[in-house]
Amino acid sequence: MYSTPLVSILTPTYNRPEWLPLTLQSLVNQTYENWECIVVNDAGSDVSHVVEGFKDKRIKYYENEVNLDLAGTRNVAMEKSSGDWFIMLDDDDQLFPEAIEFRLWRAKKLNADVVYSRVLQCFYNLENNSYRYAGEKLYWDMSFNRDRILVYNIAPCNGIMWSRKSQENSDLFDTSLKTGEDWNHSISLSRNYDFYETKIIDCQCSFRTDQRQMTGSRDFNVDIVKIFRK
Repeated sequence: MYSTPLVSILTPTYNRPEWLPLTLQSLVNQTYENWECIVVNDAGSDVSHVVEGFKDKRIKYYENEVNLDLAGTRNVAMEKSSGDWFIMLDDDDQLFPEAIEFRLWRAKKLNADVVYSRVLQCFYNLENNSYRYAGEKLYWDMSFNRDRILVYNIAPCNGIMWSRKSQENSDLFDTSLKTGEDWNHSISLSRNYDFYETKIIDCQCSFRTDQRQMTGSRDFNVDIVKIFRK
């Protein structure tokens, strides 16, 4: 791995223009500068003005002609990317300023192809048509085990960074899954690669208690059966 590899940030977006600027600003604030963000609008409301407002050539914007859901949109983002490494960052999540730099340092130190960090889960309540911060907690705290990951997802999607080499030896995101596609992808990576912990909190994800987001609104039990059968 050379000294400053390109890191591709995969950012699907769908009808969240009020959250996307926070996500993109967290990338602009990174101490590591050699990254690209592939924003793919999954046939939702136009957010091109949000991207253009940053005036940063590292942020690249694409639109799906039809809705492909998360798995399909993540695959589109990977197809459009040029990076040596991948990080998922959904349009309502944020990386802390040293996240990319530290993950790369850790991967180089351990000669790893997959590293993962701890994630802070932040809760928001809907009050008077706007969201208010309601608290936070550590989002999963689990060590990697090749058998355990078949039963439990050990890290939220934005906590994982994986190399292009490992992706070439693993499956794409399964488009038959409406949710849990990130866990299924991690299982595929884990068949050939160990996951190395950074053991620090370097990012945050949001959870809105009114369930107006995919995490809270979709029936995970339907897809978990598909994953277990696989």
